[in-house]
Amino acid sequence: MTIRPHTSARTWRTVRAVGATAAVAALLVPATAANAAPADVVSQGTGRLVQTSLLGTDILDAVVALRGANAVNTDASGDVIVDQPLDAEAIAGLIALQAGSTNLFGDNGIIQLGAVGQYARANDDGSSSAFSGAVSAAPSLIGVGTVTPSSVGDPSAENSASITVGGADALAGLQVNIGTLAASALNTTDGTQTGQYVVADVGVVVNGTLVSGVLNTLNPAIDTLLAAATVAGLDLDNPFASGTVTLTEDDLLAAAGVADINELAPGTDLLSFVPAAVVTRISDGVNGILDAVQDRVDDLGLGGVVLGAALGVAQGVIVPVLDGLADSLEGPLGDAITALAQLQVNVQSTDGGTFTQTALRVGLGTAGAIATVDLATASVGPNAGQLAVPVAGPESLALAGGGFGLAAVIVAAVMLRRRSQYAAAPAQG
Repeated sequence: MTIRPHTSARTWRTVRAVGATAAVAALLVPATAANAAPADVVSQGTGRLVQTSLLGTDILDAVVALRGANAVNTDASGDVIVDQPLDAEAIAGLIALQAGSTNLFGDNGIIQLGAVGQYARANDDGSSSAFSGAVSAAPSLIGVGTVTPSSVGDPSAENSASITVGGADALAGLQVNIGTLAASALNTTDGTQTGQYVVADVGVVVNGTLVSGVLNTLNPAIDTLLAAATVAGLDLDNPFASGTVTLTEDDLLAAAGVADINELAPGTDLLSFVPAAVVTRISDGVNGILDAVQDRVDDLGLGGVVLGAALGVAQGVIVPVLDGLADSLEGPLGDAITALAQLQVNVQSTDGGTFTQTALRVGLGTAGAIATVDLATASVGPNAGQLAVPVAGPESLALAGGGFGLAAVIVAAVMLRRRSQYAAAPAQG
């Protein structure tokens, strides 16, 4: 008697299991590839020198160079590096940019820029970096020495930016010279986003009717006193003879109460410190003259009687003016400057996973009502890292699906053959 095992049911159960496994595996491939949305990229960064809120202008986007250096890594096939200088076409485009009838850039514009560059890097490891601004600041911010310099307008050789608003006939006039202006942003492989900025060697020349009104009262008394001091052998200059007040970066820092301009909180208006700095500069400058003359009078003894009398007359005019500067100048000058312009340093924002660091935001009009212009901006992200790398394209997915199907058929056929052979063998014993 030959005993045949019941192999038919077992065989088909095996075939069905193999087929199901192959089908599930085939479905998993396209699901894995779809983990990264079409908009995701491995890494990205943009260094853009100029952006503006002006409506109705397409100048910035029409000129390629003005769009900035934009690096986008889509498939991790190699780090993407973009160094985008401002060429002649870009410079011409900037010069044509206006806020009403006011030129924003160019030799007769509010803003003039010196040696500046735009740079971005998007790496295969999911990190990215960006830079824009003064080329001299690139090594310290991102370690890059390849940013190509360019120029817009005609600032003095030591400046990377010069901003002029108002004037001698307005309530306030400002010329701000900035030696170094730059920003960088970094997106690390673990998703951490940070920014740095540099605003250095800042100087401000302040004029306007508010300042000249005070100086027009002080200067005659100062000049008369200095003439008497010269006769008495003391040679001094009047620092306000030009009718303007010149502020250094140290003057602004003292008014701000910080040791380094790059320690200012994000979005701080640099011009908000000008009124107090002007009052301090005038008070310190004039009091320095009065103290020097008093010292000379003391040194001369009886011979200083004439100079002493001149000092007394000058003090009668000068001291009341200095005592009232907080009310007569600081407050009104602050109101006039606020309505005229703002210079916000260290502006930071995050929008939709994109982190942006801006070195300087220029606002024209109260709260930038007329226009805002961002100078030296760097943006990074959002970076998906290796998740954005396509696992398989349509062709490879089709091949993979066919491969799984073929493998299932082969496995099933082999198992059926083995089962058939086993079933056909004569029983032993």
